[in-house]
Amino acid sequence: MRKEALVVVALATGLAVIGGGGVAIASHVGEVDPATVPTGFLSAHNRVEEVPVSAFARAAAASGAEVSVQHIRLAPNQPIPWHTHPGPVFVLVERGEFEYEYAQGSNCIQTTYGASTGFVDPGFGSTHQATAGPAGAELYALYVLPPGSANHLIPTTADQACSP
Repeated sequence: MRKEALVVVALATGLAVIGGGGVAIASHVGEVDPATVPTGFLSAHNRVEEVPVSAFARAAAASGAEVSVQHIRLAPNQPIPWHTHPGPVFVLVERGEFEYEYAQGSNCIQTTYGASTGFVDPGFGSTHQATAGPAGAELYALYVLPPGSANHLIPTTADQACSP
């Protein structure tokens, strides 16, 4: 069972390489051999408040859920365009700062998260964008998606989000 747990943690661990004004986050990322990952925590202990339990219940089915971990490294001030996810995502900020902006009706709500902090994106159409701080950002995202989800990220357009 321990080997299976390592495989789940390492499964779909990807590195988002960012350049210029765009972002490249692959819908299918390479897998990492669990034997090459050192034991211990991937990220410092982070406290995450306001966990929407209903979003996790919605993502899980009798047959389980699609679970993956992604390592994301953003260059200084690098944006991630407006998007949503087909399920909830735990985001843990390891280094730097990360400004998360989400749509609440026609309003934009912005929150900046620093190192050793985290939050949950509820997914299921919750539209948002993000920007790394002046020193960049490094974070881990744990996706809990409904079985059969084709992608972990669904791009949206500004008209589907709040008015910036």
